Amino acid sequence: MSKKHYCTGWKSAPSDVNDCCHQHDRDYGINGTVSRKEADERFLQCMLKNKRPILGRILYGLVRVFGGIWFKKKK
Repeated sequence: MSKKHYCTGWKSAPSDVNDCCHQHDRDYGINGTVSRKEADERFLQCMLKNKRPILGRILYGLVRVFGGIWFKKKK
């Protein structure tokens, strides 16, 4: 059984990166409990924790610029 891919546009993302993307997707979803900025910062912290500082900062910049398209506003 293949694992679901959570990093938009990157189907071969390493497992640790995919896990960070999964958390970020949950935070961005309608049932997420944090602001968009906090979700993005949590994503960056996850990437740093997984020893991916350069990739983490690049992806963090991308989600800060383009992520608003996917963020579900909380009611």
